[in-house]
Amino acid sequence: MDRARLAESDRARPRAQSTLGVIDLGSNTSRVVAFETSSAGTVRAFYEGKDVPRLGGGTGPDGELSEAAIERGVLTVRRFARVVRDLELPRTLAVATSAVRDAPNGPDFVRRVEQKTGVLLRVLSGAEEARYAYLGVASAWALRDDLIFDLGGGSMQLVDVRHGVLRNSVSLPLGVLRLSQRFLEHDPPKRRELDELRAHVRGTLGSVLEAFGGRGYRLNGLGGTVRSLARAAIEIREYPIRRVHGYQLYPHEIEALAELLGEMPAEKRRAIPGIGGDRADVVLAGIVVLEEVLRATSADRILVAGTGIREGLALESIGAKLPASAEVLAERSTAAAGEAFAFRLEHGIEVAETALDLFDLLAARFEWGASERLALAVAARMHDAGTAIDLWQHAIHSAYLIQNCPMWGLDQREVLLASMVAYLHEGDELPSTWKRTYQPILASSDLETARRLGVVLEAAELLNPGRPRFALAGGGRTLTVAISASADTALSPRWAEKVRKPMERTLDLEVKVREP
Repeated sequence: MDRARLAESDRARPRAQSTLGVIDLGSNTSRVVAFETSSAGTVRAFYEGKDVPRLGGGTGPDGELSEAAIERGVLTVRRFARVVRDLELPRTLAVATSAVRDAPNGPDFVRRVEQKTGVLLRVLSGAEEARYAYLGVASAWALRDDLIFDLGGGSMQLVDVRHGVLRNSVSLPLGVLRLSQRFLEHDPPKRRELDELRAHVRGTLGSVLEAFGGRGYRLNGLGGTVRSLARAAIEIREYPIRRVHGYQLYPHEIEALAELLGEMPAEKRRAIPGIGGDRADVVLAGIVVLEEVLRATSADRILVAGTGIREGLALESIGAKLPASAEVLAERSTAAAGEAFAFRLEHGIEVAETALDLFDLLAARFEWGASERLALAVAARMHDAGTAIDLWQHAIHSAYLIQNCPMWGLDQREVLLASMVAYLHEGDELPSTWKRTYQPILASSDLETARRLGVVLEAAELLNPGRPRFALAGGGRTLTVAISASADTALSPRWAEKVRKPMERTLDLEVKVREP
């Protein structure tokens, strides 16, 4: 990095385009989220508030909302409306889902909310709720053949995705609050109650998944109960990444949680990290649903999504183009980070082009694939992001920002790999604690891959001003670097030596330079 040139370019920080609010009234919990939007077509939550009005609690036989639930719901919306005013959000989308959708007096509730709070609720159909869940997940990962399930309090949305496109969706009355109220009379539940619940869920899922076409899915799970179970598993495992997004929840973890929680009364479940008071009495129904979804799909894990209908609503409102490839999602994420932190993204894009040219030449030799290429691209685009925090230790801060800014399109391993590559791009060594800390996610070979990609990025940044062209010779052991621009004016002093030594030491390559 040319520090002198960077120090001279003290530009004003560009701001994201706008802010946007979403109010989501669920059957169990409700949330208000404030998003910052970017011109790249991403949204980033910067505020979230939660309430538990339990609109679906105590409903009549026909699903009618109780007067107590209506009063709780109105009070929740009033609180959320105050938040929207305090944050000065120019626009807010307010939606209600299963409990209001299914209630005969749902329209009356919507009218009362508008009268008491001034907020006009849009009641989502089951198909709309499923589509917004799909958009939320599609904003985070490149979808292929996926099954998305969004487990709420009143319903569960299933979304059948083939070749990245939403093909079918259905809303099923399998929400955790609804099931708990219907089947689980005792606390803790009797074995008979759990067996009846399981039979009901299994019968409901079977015909739907058969109509979808059965198996072969990657399973994506979202919703408060799924995330609560992921948080509990993270706490029990002492997993090094604390966020639930991207966590892979395995059947044996769900089974262990079922054993741990199943014998406890709800009061004790509250004390389990990750479960909390608003899930304690419904989490066992959620576990049964997760087990039956895994069984019906023969999936070996659930990929937990931190994005869902709220993100889907916000993204639709700004015209985000979804679905998208992992590369496009990553480019949008780095562009949004550039807007937020005002580092030289243009420089990062140029360096990324050079780094990927070199990567493509060396990929076969080191058995690198699309995953490593994506990590390098993000590391290159973000390698100077840390200058927004501190110019002189920017590589450390760039690594931190890659790990902690939303980096859509990447899984947890790819984010860590990109972070390490950015850390290494100035020739430093990784802290010894990284290998031990991230062992559950990174293989031992990933550390060597990071070192090699770090050298590729280091060379790309040094050579980029000279517009280099690369070629391999000598059975792939000799790298020829042809410089297009004048080395005297474009490249830093001793550039050839700075490129040659790391290449020889880490990549076992002889480097030959051809200057114009």
